[in-house]
Amino acid sequence: MSRNLKSRGSNPPQVWIVAPSPPPYGGMSVQAEKLTRKLASQGIAAELIPTNPALPGPLKALERIPIIRTILREIQYLISLARIIRDPGLGDPGVVHHFSASYLFFFLHSAPLLLLGRFCGAKIVLNYRGGQAADFLRSWSWAALPLLRRADQIVVPSEFLQRVFQDFGFASTLLPNIADTELFPFVERRQFSPRLFVSRSLEPMYDVECVLCAFQKVQCRFPRAVLGVAGDGSEASRLSSLAREWGLHGVSFYGAVPHEELPSLYRQHDIYVNASRVDNFPGALVEAACAGLPIVTTRAGGIREMIRHGENGLLCDVGDADALANNVLEILENQALARQLAQNARSWAEQFSWRNVFPQLLQCYGLASEHSIPALESDQILAH
Repeated sequence: MSRNLKSRGSNPPQVWIVAPSPPPYGGMSVQAEKLTRKLASQGIAAELIPTNPALPGPLKALERIPIIRTILREIQYLISLARIIRDPGLGDPGVVHHFSASYLFFFLHSAPLLLLGRFCGAKIVLNYRGGQAADFLRSWSWAALPLLRRADQIVVPSEFLQRVFQDFGFASTLLPNIADTELFPFVERRQFSPRLFVSRSLEPMYDVECVLCAFQKVQCRFPRAVLGVAGDGSEASRLSSLAREWGLHGVSFYGAVPHEELPSLYRQHDIYVNASRVDNFPGALVEAACAGLPIVTTRAGGIREMIRHGENGLLCDVGDADALANNVLEILENQALARQLAQNARSWAEQFSWRNVFPQLLQCYGLASEHSIPALESDQILAH
């Protein structure tokens, strides 16, 4: 089904953003928060409906019990969907922008919304994310594909996911992630030192163990090298123990870091390292590019379409800690290359600024350009 929406007079439509909210500070929750804030800045009524609502006071103690927590949160989430459907303001116009992912997340959060969505009268924009899409759609095609057909529009943040959906017979629209070009100003470094940084969830798919292994090799050449790790997850304790067992020094585990506090950590480091095994379009790489850090990463999933080897970063194969370390060493030993990679990466990241993404978003919502940004954002490109 497909709907185009027009605003009544000069009043823009209501937009409901259905997505996780932090904590944890994952890619979807950060993008959803940005989108809510940015739409509001344009005078568009936007409200975030969390798929992971916090339990109310009397039930907070139950958040420590995983299965009970999931059941109670799901009940709260379903109640919030009923509220959207009953809201008369969601007749015409209205948009539900849903951030979706694979497996359990899809069936717990996307399926109810897609099943109930046609009763609310709003346009359902399904923003699908995650590098596991192909495996999920192949394994669960009998259940997932009929549900996906109920969306008015499918949008994805990368050409990688566009191809995946095309393989399953779905047309999708490219809608890039939003980069905080103001929050992450470019810092021009006179010297790139062995100060490495990674800001990914500490889960197996992001293989931070490989980053630690590469750092061990870098530290053999540069004994004063340091590594900052921002993020939390199921592997936090094991990775911290590994760093101690391997005798690594200068490794700082910062835990879960609020998004607005990340820029100061980027300023304290000089090279961004990523070793993900499965990925789509990681916003962390865009943030690093904005902040002026040369990027060293595996070419997992959609990353190979983001980073061009030798132009705006250096690539290696998944799981290859030696190549990851060698790319870091190449940057440290070739300062001219480091500066060029950093400058090219920042230029590449500009396409994801709000000013460039907002018109594409309006098209996805089916809205006229009358809601376009009236003036250029005052991005601060350089900070010394």
